[in-house]
Amino acid sequence: MSSQDDRFAEIYRSFYRHVHAYCRRRTGPDRADDAAAEAFLVAWRKIDLVPYGDEALPWLYRVAYGVVANLWRTTSRQKRLDRKLMALGVEPADVPEVVIVSRQEAQQILTALARLGPDDQEVLRLSIWEELSSDELAIALDVTSAAARQRLARARRRLADSYNYLESKGFKLSVAQRGGTS
Repeated sequence: MSSQDDRFAEIYRSFYRHVHAYCRRRTGPDRADDAAAEAFLVAWRKIDLVPYGDEALPWLYRVAYGVVANLWRTTSRQKRLDRKLMALGVEPADVPEVVIVSRQEAQQILTALARLGPDDQEVLRLSIWEELSSDELAIALDVTSAAARQRLARARRRLADSYNYLESKGFKLSVAQRGGTS
């Protein structure tokens, strides 16, 4: 094996679990394997650009975000097509993407998060789910540390505003969301 092969193998061993979890939380279990594999394919092709040491993980998160964003765009296009087909009286293929959250507060937080733009959602997920420091967040977002801190602060403020708005509107889960019957 070449030194590049060894380096890639080490990166894969060290960070696959993290990248796969990142992809799983954003795409679901059915697409996470493919998304993680695609992220590592990019790393393989661009091995000379992958930072050394622990800085490789935020770089991989940035790559994985691009892969996941492509999946989101594909899903969005599919949903638009499904709506058009339904308007024409044609039933689209069933693709169950229902996540049941048992606690109302957790659902309210997820709903508040979903009301945010994709950039705010991503910076919050990287910070909270992936537990990135502001320096690591800067690498993952390809911005300065100061810009990363500012984006995180803005995203947190917007999440709080969104949550408070839902609270003021008396956010309640529907029976279907609770997973029960009436």
